Amino acid sequence: MPSSGPAQFWIFAGPNGSGKSTAYAHLQPERRDVPFWIVNPDLLTLQIQEREGLTLDEANIQAVTRLEAWLEATIRVHRSLGVETVLSTPKYRRVVSLAKQHGFAIRLVYVVLNSPELNVERVRARVARGGHDVPEHKIIERYWRSLEQLPWFLRHADTAQVLDNSGETVELIAEKVDGMVRLHRSTIPAVAAAIKAAVSE
Repeated sequence: MPSSGPAQFWIFAGPNGSGKSTAYAHLQPERRDVPFWIVNPDLLTLQIQEREGLTLDEANIQAVTRLEAWLEATIRVHRSLGVETVLSTPKYRRVVSLAKQHGFAIRLVYVVLNSPELNVERVRARVARGGHDVPEHKIIERYWRSLEQLPWFLRHADTAQVLDNSGETVELIAEKVDGMVRLHRSTIPAVAAAIKAAVSE
């Protein structure tokens, strides 16, 4: 049955290769009671490129345009939704603000690894299994840019989980519940600093 609570906007975020697709499976059952679509912009870009015969850059522009239109339309009809993103730019800030204006609860799940070099390794392993590639310099650059964006989204989320996916099991670094951010682990200094920045501002 659908939840009687507010519509939800889920953001599954983190640098390339962090394992965002595993984040949804990590959620507790009570946090998955609202059905929603999750859109992956990278996969949407590849689908557009293949189906419409566009270059990668052209397909990416089309994917961004269509995704933004879909997000706004879904929010305006008050349907729960989700998006996967590297979060390396502030572009989703406007969407979060729009969702909050329409009474949505903002749910952030941020997945990170303990170094950008490990992200590079994970992407290479993904490519070896037939997955999509990302240039090494972009992976490293986006790692740090994504952490720069984390404080803003953590402050504006109603609930949040920051997860370390470096090892064999996913570890909870921090969470936001009832408006309070709690840091459980400081094993990745750059991540801990971003979380503390969210609290201090």
